[in-house]
Amino acid sequence: MELMQWFFMGIIFTLSVFALAWLSMIVKLEWYTWAGLITGIVMVLFGIGWAGASFLEGIAQSGALGLIVFSGSGVVMMVLIWRHLVAPKLVEKVG
Repeated sequence: MELMQWFFMGIIFTLSVFALAWLSMIVKLEWYTWAGLITGIVMVLFGIGWAGASFLEGIAQSGALGLIVFSGSGVVMMVLIWRHLVAPKLVEKVG
């Protein structure tokens, strides 16, 4: 089961790298936007790893808290950065 968790985390990481590479070809973003997006991705992956390890150890409360605190805040960070810093540049590039 633990190997499957690492496999899926590797898939998510690879897809996020490809998505960021595609985004870098489409839009010119500032350094703090890239730092925020990368930090959000790392936080989501850390939360998944934390939760998986905690669930395998039998400590479900720690796993749920890791998902909420780390992955949740990473998703919120990425959504806010996307809406306020990336989406306006995509609209002006396309429109």
